[in-house]
Amino acid sequence: MAIASVKLGHPTLVLLPSFHSADPDDNLIIQSFIQQGVTLFKGDIYNHARLVQAISAVDVVISTVGCQKVMDQTRIIAAIQEAGNIRRFIPYEAGINVPYAAGISVNRYGVLQHPQTGFEEYVQMRQLIEQSGVPHTFVVWNFCAGNFLGHSVNRQSQLSVPLKLPLLGDGNTKVVFTAEKDIGFYTILAADDPRTLNKSLYIRPPENIISLNELLSLWERKVNRKFVRSYCSEERILKFFQEANPRGKTAFAIIHAAFIRGVQTNFEIDPSTGVEASQLYPHINYTTLSEFLDRFIPN
Repeated sequence: MAIASVKLGHPTLVLLPSFHSADPDDNLIIQSFIQQGVTLFKGDIYNHARLVQAISAVDVVISTVGCQKVMDQTRIIAAIQEAGNIRRFIPYEAGINVPYAAGISVNRYGVLQHPQTGFEEYVQMRQLIEQSGVPHTFVVWNFCAGNFLGHSVNRQSQLSVPLKLPLLGDGNTKVVFTAEKDIGFYTILAADDPRTLNKSLYIRPPENIISLNELLSLWERKVNRKFVRSYCSEERILKFFQEANPRGKTAFAIIHAAFIRGVQTNFEIDPSTGVEASQLYPHINYTTLSEFLDRFIPN
């Protein structure tokens, strides 16, 4: 997100609790921020004074707090209200249209209850943001291709789909995969766009809407070999959901909503409340799913 902001010409500040980490990968990210010209500001969302100071230095706030700190974004709202200078807030969300997913996540065993799924926190957070009067945009990015499919040719063993992950449900439900860099560009563009003010930005690039069966077929064509299709039924997903810890329950609830109920693609976007990124910004040459998979083809 920060790199996309810099590349689009915006002075960019990143709030970090420390400029050094015990994780070498985190240190590489911090170093890349410095090399790209990002301003680093020491603090976190739990230090109100530092948070207000950081927010006072910018005019757009993008939260990347993560799923364990969704409700802690109330601290960001309070700081934004005190600073009084923010023209757009983009909160951290689950990646799917959670209010819609929570409303239809029904199966023959009954409803996946909100307190179990973790969806209620995202729904409540949206309501609090809307009630606060803070100008905002909700970004519905669906699935990050790197997280779901693998990251680079140097990590081919980490390629999850279609070599390792079972086809969920019947494998025919359409979902959306988007490269992380494209999510960054779309988000930064939306943060400065009056057409997205107080609306949801849905990232659904047309060439990246695909079922897992279609994804496996695409991979088979690329590597010129056939793979045995292994399926994970709805019953098994629900069993995993029931046995999971709270964080795992949220993950399986999202999987169920996307791959069983099709919540990423089975609705038309209401133009009064939402817009689609690739239509709004057709000049962005997004990474197609086919191009993304090419990096995993053996030499």
